[in-house]
Amino acid sequence: MYRSDNDALTVMDWFCGAGGSSQGVHAVPGVRVERAANHWKLAIESHAANFPTTSHYQGDIRKAPVWDWPVTDIFWASPECTNWSVAKGKKRDFAGAMQGSLLDLLASAEEDEEPSAEEESRALMEEVPLYLRGVQERGGLVKAGIVENVTDVRAWDQWDRWIGEIHKLGYRTRIIALNSMHANPRSVHAAPQSRDRLYVGYWHESLGRTPDWDKWLRPRAWCPGCDTHVQAMQVFKDPKRDMGRYRQQYVYRCPNVSCRNQIVEPEALPAAAAIDWSLPGQRIGDRAKPLAAKTIARIEAGLKKFAQPAPMLVPYYSRGSATLASDPMPTVMTREKQSLLVPPLLVPVEGREGKSAASAHAPLRAMTTRNETGLAWLPFIAELRGGGSIARSVSESLATVTASGNHHGLVAPAGTSEHMLIPYYGTGAARTVNEPIGALTTRDRYALVRGEVDINDVLFRMLEPHEIGRAMSFADDYIVLGNKREKVRQFGNAVTPNAAEILVCALVEAITGEEISRHEAIESAVAA
Repeated sequence: MYRSDNDALTVMDWFCGAGGSSQGVHAVPGVRVERAANHWKLAIESHAANFPTTSHYQGDIRKAPVWDWPVTDIFWASPECTNWSVAKGKKRDFAGAMQGSLLDLLASAEEDEEPSAEEESRALMEEVPLYLRGVQERGGLVKAGIVENVTDVRAWDQWDRWIGEIHKLGYRTRIIALNSMHANPRSVHAAPQSRDRLYVGYWHESLGRTPDWDKWLRPRAWCPGCDTHVQAMQVFKDPKRDMGRYRQQYVYRCPNVSCRNQIVEPEALPAAAAIDWSLPGQRIGDRAKPLAAKTIARIEAGLKKFAQPAPMLVPYYSRGSATLASDPMPTVMTREKQSLLVPPLLVPVEGREGKSAASAHAPLRAMTTRNETGLAWLPFIAELRGGGSIARSVSESLATVTASGNHHGLVAPAGTSEHMLIPYYGTGAARTVNEPIGALTTRDRYALVRGEVDINDVLFRMLEPHEIGRAMSFADDYIVLGNKREKVRQFGNAVTPNAAEILVCALVEAITGEEISRHEAIESAVAA
């Protein structure tokens, strides 16, 4: 795959799934994944298809002969997370449930009692310090590592004891709340998806160095108060908290006191970056199986919010800014200085330089024998699950991808006929904004009419696995095996490679004492 340097730092990836964490790890200079383990046979096959030189173990990690496995420099572990969270729609009960240590699980097995899913998830967490201790008892040392899980695991009432076991072995730790859309990668794809996760970074005190977390974890953001880009700092709303979700429990602030550390919004890719726009949707009115009522309701809400582009009045003198046509018009001067701008846009898609998008209510450019012009609208993503799911614009990052199924539908108006130019003189007919405007005279003759979108005319389709993979930061040529449902499950279970890459970069710098460049050109996930 990427490299076969025998002097590289080695990594063991537990609960590796299809390999999101491994892809990010393997992108770090001087590092290779030596061994990977997962219980699902198909996921291991996907991992092996991308990492053929890695030694693979397929089975229950608790039953594996890990005491005899080679010791690696770095240990990445992603214990099963779904039974810690509310992803299945069930309320957590950490206090009432047995807090499943490995000893508890073994005891229940001896009594012929089936452990619950929550107990098994907790037992997998316990495997991490047990393995680290076993390595040291064999005279070896894992130099550093990462434990990844959902943010909800921080509410576990055995948390302090669990992390204390890692401290007893001579490790220092950093508890990291990171949303994948803010993990600014070094070389892999960014993730246009809002995905909050907990990471525990640990490194042995014998290294004598602490990872430069600020270098790798502070996202770039624009500070309007300072009028410049800054490396934003994470600030929890409650100083007593050290874990949570973006905007709910923490925000990002400018590091400069000159603007009073104002709140800033880190850069993030929109969901549109993951969408394959070449795939058509199906007209909702033509579906053989009608959409569920709740899905229709979400789409209608999204149409009201996103699919009725608001016209804007745009000043074309040096001062002023665009305003919505529904707002009061700015002061009108003696010279006419306002123009009406209405989406959509006609976008040249050929590779030639010097081409730019033009308003669709201007005359269409000369057509050639090839289809080289695309119509850009503002579609949106409908989240097809319960709870607080909402519609969101494709200009925002995608909502969290889960392993339980594909919950993201792409919605777009079927065309632009609802924007019409209406001549209001005696002759002439209405025409769409896609056509050239009629002959203009010295008098104002045309009105712009924007009609409502009929939901039956709306195009709808589910996101495809390769789109979900891109939203998860996977490389475009990464191999994930199985049918559509199985691919979605593997992506949803994965660690986003961009998060894995930056976290391991920080650890490798601490291990080697050598700096790694912050950004490199994107490389392919699979060697040519």
